[in-house]
Amino acid sequence: MLDRDAFKVYGVVHSIYETSDMVGSCQFLINQSSNVSSFNEISISTGKEHGAFFKPISEWVKPVKNWLG
Repeated sequence: MLDRDAFKVYGVVHSIYETSDMVGSCQFLINQSSNVSSFNEISISTGKEHGAFFKPISEWVKPVKNWLG
């Protein structure tokens, strides 16, 4: 998705990424998207790479719940 203008996001964008995952931040998507009204991103550090999101764990579930209000 990096450096491919076809990928854009719009509106309110929330992102959680695992620091040990090579995918990393979604900031590049924000940079190539012109219609983002707000962007909130947090990082978690479980050491499980993308596997951190395979099961509901408090590190990412709590922030998602907060975002949902």
